[in-house]
Amino acid sequence: MHEIDSIKTGLPRHGGHLRAFAERFQIAENKILDFSSSVNPLPFPESLLETYAQCALELGAYPDPEALLLCEEITRHYPLQRANVLPGNGAVALIGLAIRALAPKRALVVEPSFTEYRRLLELQGAEMASIRLKEDRHFAFQFSEIMAQLGGADLLILGHPNSPTGTALAKEELLKLLAAARSAGVFVIVDEAFADWCPEFSVASALQMDSRFLVIRSLTKFYGLAGIRAGFALGPTEIIEAMKHFQDSWDINILAQKLSTAMLQETPFIQKTRAWFSRESRWLYQQLNQLEGFKAFPSLANFFLLKSLSGDAQEVFEFLGRRGIYIRLAGNYPGLNPAYLRVALRQRYDNERLIEALKDCAHS
Repeated sequence: MHEIDSIKTGLPRHGGHLRAFAERFQIAENKILDFSSSVNPLPFPESLLETYAQCALELGAYPDPEALLLCEEITRHYPLQRANVLPGNGAVALIGLAIRALAPKRALVVEPSFTEYRRLLELQGAEMASIRLKEDRHFAFQFSEIMAQLGGADLLILGHPNSPTGTALAKEELLKLLAAARSAGVFVIVDEAFADWCPEFSVASALQMDSRFLVIRSLTKFYGLAGIRAGFALGPTEIIEAMKHFQDSWDINILAQKLSTAMLQETPFIQKTRAWFSRESRWLYQQLNQLEGFKAFPSLANFFLLKSLSGDAQEVFEFLGRRGIYIRLAGNYPGLNPAYLRVALRQRYDNERLIEALKDCAHS
C-alpha cells in the first residue's frame, strides 16, 4: 500500500509523513504536532546552524567518497579503527547493506520490531522465524527464548532498544547472547538506533576486530538529523568491507558528513538532551499511566507504546488528528493489533497538549 494512501486509512508504514497527514486532516504542515516520529525535539545548537550555512558554499563539489572526517570523529567515540566504521545514508540503508553482504538463508527476528527488518529480509529472499514479545510481560525480551531459537538461523536482527516497545536485554545478557550466537555460527545485527537515549545498554564498546556482530547507529533520533539521513555501522573489518561493495558511490552527501561530524562534537547538546530526557520521560510515562482508557508500557527510548482499551486506536488517531496531533498507529507491526499506538517524547508544553487530548478522547 502506498504510504500517502495508507495514512488515509490510518496505517502509514512509518511516522513523520506530514504532507499526507496535512491532506488527510486539512491542516498546514507547520501546524501539525508530530508525535509519530521519534526525533529529539530540542533546538539545534548555534554552532550546527553555522556549519549548515557554511555547507552552502560547498554544494557544487562532490562529497568525500570515504567520509574520512566523519569516520575519524566516530572513532573518537568508540574503541575502533577506521576499517571498522562505515557511514551511510541512514540506519535502514546500512541494515540493507549488511543483509546483502551477509546473504542469510534463515534469519531470526524478535517482534514486534522495526518493520524494515522484515521488508529487507524478504527482498533478500531469506526465510524468517519470529519470536513474539508478549504484552503480559510488558514486551520485555526473554533471554532464554532467544537463546533457544538460535539453532538453524544464520542471522539474528535485534533492535536494542527495540521499536516500538522500547525494551532491551540487560547488557550482560546481550553479551552472553552474542557469545552464544558466535558459537552457533549466527551473525547478529544489533540495531542501536535508539541507544543514545540509554548508552549503558550499548554493546558497541565490546566490538573486536574478529567479532561476529555488527552495531548500527543512527544520527536521526538522538541528534535530530532525520532530514539528512545519516548513520553508521560499527563492525569487524570483513563485514564492513563486504558492505562497502554494495554501497552506492558518494552515498553520504556533504550535508550529512559535515552536520553529523558537528553534532557528534556537541558535548553540551548531548548532556542537555540526556538531562531533559531523564526528567521528561519519567513525567510523560506517569501521565500516560494515569489516563483512563489507555495502558502505557515502560520504555528505554524516547517513545511509548500505548494500548487503547477500547480496542480501536484508529478512533484515537482520528480524534487527535482533528486537533492537529499526529500519532503513530502500531497495528501494522507483526505481533500487535489495531488497539496499539505509539507516541514520541516532545517538550513539556507539547506533551501536556497530548495528555489533555487523550483525556478528552477517553471521555468522548
